[in-house]
Amino acid sequence: MQDVSRRQLFRKILGGKSAQNFIPPPYFSGEFECVECKAPCVGACDENLLSFDGEKVSFKFQTKGCTFCKKCAIECENTQKSVLNLKFPAIIEAKTTIDVSSCLAWNGTMCYSCQDICKFRAIEFFGVFRPTINDRCTNCAQCMEVCFVNAIKMEAR
Repeated sequence: MQDVSRRQLFRKILGGKSAQNFIPPPYFSGEFECVECKAPCVGACDENLLSFDGEKVSFKFQTKGCTFCKKCAIECENTQKSVLNLKFPAIIEAKTTIDVSSCLAWNGTMCYSCQDICKFRAIEFFGVFRPTINDRCTNCAQCMEVCFVNAIKMEAR
C-alpha cells in the first residue's frame, strides 16, 4: 500500500484544483515540488513574477512580463533539487489568448501595442484590425503589460 500525504489526499478529494491554476515559470524541468527549498528564485526575479506556495513555484503576471533574464534558473540550480534549469527552454507553459470582444484592434481602433512590444514576433495582424497569437509565443506576458484594455489573457494549459 502506498503512503499518501494529507496534501495529496486533499488534492485528490478536491479534484486537483490547485494544479489547475499552476503556470510553471520559464526553464521549468517538469518537477512540480520544491523539496525543502526557500525559493531563492522568487527573490531573484526583478519583475516579481514568481510566487511560492510552500510546495511549488509558479508564474504570476503582475504588471510586467518576463524578460527571460535567467536569474531565477541560476538561483534554483544552486539548490538541493533544481526545479528550474537553464538546460530547459525559455518558455512559460501556458495559453495566451486575445479576447476579441474587448481588444481595441478587433473593435475597429488602430492599436498595435501588443505587436510592437513582442520581440518574438508572436502577434500577427490579419488585415489592419485582427491581431492573433502564433506559435512563436513564449507566454512572456510582455503583451499583457501594454494592453490598455486587458484583452490579453493567460491561463494554465
